[in-house]
Amino acid sequence: MRLLSILGLLTALVGPAAAAEVPLSERVTLAHGSYDIGGGMTVAAELRRTARGGTALCGVWAESAALAAVTMGEARQSLSLATVYVDGRRIAQDLGFMPKVAPRLDYAGAPARCRAVDLPWRAGLVPEVFLPRRTIQPGNRDTLGNRVVFRQTGTGAMSGALEVIPLLRRQIGTVPLSPLATVVDGRYSSGGGLRLAAEIVAVNGEAALCGAWSDLPGQLAQTEPLGRAVLAAAAVTLGRQRLDVDPGAFRRVRARGDYTGATANCLATGLRWTPEVGRARLGIALPSLVVYRNTTPRGAQVIRFAPRG
Repeated sequence: MRLLSILGLLTALVGPAAAAEVPLSERVTLAHGSYDIGGGMTVAAELRRTARGGTALCGVWAESAALAAVTMGEARQSLSLATVYVDGRRIAQDLGFMPKVAPRLDYAGAPARCRAVDLPWRAGLVPEVFLPRRTIQPGNRDTLGNRVVFRQTGTGAMSGALEVIPLLRRQIGTVPLSPLATVVDGRYSSGGGLRLAAEIVAVNGEAALCGAWSDLPGQLAQTEPLGRAVLAAAAVTLGRQRLDVDPGAFRRVRARGDYTGATANCLATGLRWTPEVGRARLGIALPSLVVYRNTTPRGAQVIRFAPRG
């Protein structure tokens, strides 16, 4: 009985800090931090009312899929030094309790963990997360002796340190696109968009999907790094068969009206080339989805991507 009493007391003291994961709502607030050599991290957080009428801070964090060697592991240090304010009052520091998730377009629904904070509950409260400026001094040849600086700026986890051309899955060469390439595009609700041109080509007896894509002018900073993630959610079909390919792995080229002659890289489809395959209709369905959502004390912003036509 004495042991049970002690355990009960500990549970009461810990409270929501040990709560199970809960999905973030659409009222997430984002904080982005970036390294000056590329890549970064994002913290997504919100405040929730506890069962006892108090306030809990809930959130997740993510870091870029591509990072320079010198910045790997630094995001957790920044997370431990982060602070959270509400109406100018600091309510939390050290966000290490938040779980790490993969970078995503929309953090609503992300599996967050919560911690109780000393703040009376009031509807409409918005947390502001601050990531401290840090100077990283690696002392090795990766940065040629230069310092690497982390600041709360940029697009955070959606930016990459190795953006030139990612390692392409199942790439099997490059070809100039023909006039018969299928061209599709979509727009962000905030302006700008992207355009993809692709076609099925015979490469060494195999049916390869070859393509290239472009960002379209007029984008905000929030959407500039999102093209590959949006394309990764596209569905590609050949006739009635869906192809197991990632259009986000295609080369990015400058925007143009006619993609004839544009250098495209080719991805394996797993299909042998036959005349029937060559005559099959290529379908590319760009996704319709929320790509950015953020709530701040100054208001909420939601950016959507939708295919055109």
